[in-house]
Amino acid sequence: MSSRSVPGYSFAAPFQIPAPSPIRSLAPYANRPGTISMAGGYPATELFDVEGLNAVAAKVGARLAGCLQYSNIEGQAGLRAQLARLSAERGISCDPDTELAVTGGSQQSLALLGRVMLEPGDTAIIESPGFPNSRQALHYTGATVHTVPSGPDGVDVDALAVLVEQVRPKLVSVVATFSNPCGATLDLERRRRLIELAARHRFLLVEDDPYSELRFEGEPIPPLLALAEGEQRDWVVYIASMSKTMAPALRIGWLIAPAEIRRRCISAKAADDMASSAWIQEIVAQYLEDGRYREHVPRIRAAYAARANALARALTEEMGDLVSFRKPQGGMFCWARLNGDIDSTRLLPHAIEHEVVYVPGKAFYSDPAQADAHAMRLSFATMNEAQIRTGIVRLRQALEACAAGTPTTVTLAA
Repeated sequence: MSSRSVPGYSFAAPFQIPAPSPIRSLAPYANRPGTISMAGGYPATELFDVEGLNAVAAKVGARLAGCLQYSNIEGQAGLRAQLARLSAERGISCDPDTELAVTGGSQQSLALLGRVMLEPGDTAIIESPGFPNSRQALHYTGATVHTVPSGPDGVDVDALAVLVEQVRPKLVSVVATFSNPCGATLDLERRRRLIELAARHRFLLVEDDPYSELRFEGEPIPPLLALAEGEQRDWVVYIASMSKTMAPALRIGWLIAPAEIRRRCISAKAADDMASSAWIQEIVAQYLEDGRYREHVPRIRAAYAARANALARALTEEMGDLVSFRKPQGGMFCWARLNGDIDSTRLLPHAIEHEVVYVPGKAFYSDPAQADAHAMRLSFATMNEAQIRTGIVRLRQALEACAAGTPTTVTLAA
């Protein structure tokens, strides 16, 4: 390794101190053989429809030469049409030629919207706790990103109404259905209030919707854009992804936005990556056209329902009053809270020693002073029911060891 000192680079302000990922930092422990990981936000590998994807890939392969050129920046026409149909099934009507664009996952959708709408001096608002990468996507524009409290019932709309008056945001981003990390779903009344706030104060309300197809209990609630009426639609954007229902490696998401916003997002995407892969887009379009998506998603729902039920049973039977939680109705996460004096960060090294890993709640707060130190995110997606039970037994044993003051050899970064 070179002994030369690091040159005095003049980095852009948002990148002067790169934000570490508290979730990725757990990967070396989560990937240890024998460890049960409840830390990742990954879908279950064994549930990928490999057979179905291979079948449609073979169809696309028969016309492969036409799929190897650059795609239209806004996405292949066939995929845009299929995604418009899928969105219509969720209650959202749109014009695939003027309002819908294909992106590299919903994360790119949010980053494009941030770049189009925000600059230094502007303000945006996200939920807290929330997905750290969402905050980063908006922070990297140079805008000031404020947080509004969220929890098991979703974003606090009353608190948001007060904050909007104070900071006058240009953009507010929420996950209205099965949020990450809380697994929360906003009820219909609060969804309507959010839309009314956006229209009245003229900020762009962005709904990130990666999880709504994963509902396995309760009645579906329409997306925000499906509820927006008349001029309200000018202030609501919908972004979604195939990562949690088909496969993350496809890197296919989409946004539905007013035509002038969509047009500028396409310009921003051209500067990013020119276009998403035409080949992959055609595979996704064929998968949707052949009806395989409608056949596949119920299988994921059923598996996740069994795993969420197993987690709820194990927490109740093995942890009892030591933990509080709300049984998930969908998505991939359970937001649990330790009831005693021990917080989730203090417990984590003991959990790692007992070969079970989770993400402490503080990882999802941008302001440590606001963090619920006792909260933890438990993902149930990637384990079978037996593994879930074993993981919670290990978690109880780790809590007992921590309470007893048993030394641990695991040292985690602060």
